[in-house]
Amino acid sequence: MKVQKEAEKVLKELSEALGEINLSETYYVVEDINITRSDGEAKVDKKFREIIKKNAPKLDEEGSFIMEVGKWVE
Repeated sequence: MKVQKEAEKVLKELSEALGEINLSETYYVVEDINITRSDGEAKVDKKFREIIKKNAPKLDEEGSFIMEVGKWVE
């Protein structure tokens, strides 16, 4: 019961704090599916590749990462 009361208190405080935030939503409609960068080709540094290899250690023959869709995604 103590944990539940503490959780309710935290949620109430969070709700009150968030109630003071002015939120606005922005919607973007993009008709073009393939969008290219205006500043040229994307740059990938070595540190970024090392971080990605931790999440996706498998590579195909061309050196592209092999990713898996999360099991929670339908």
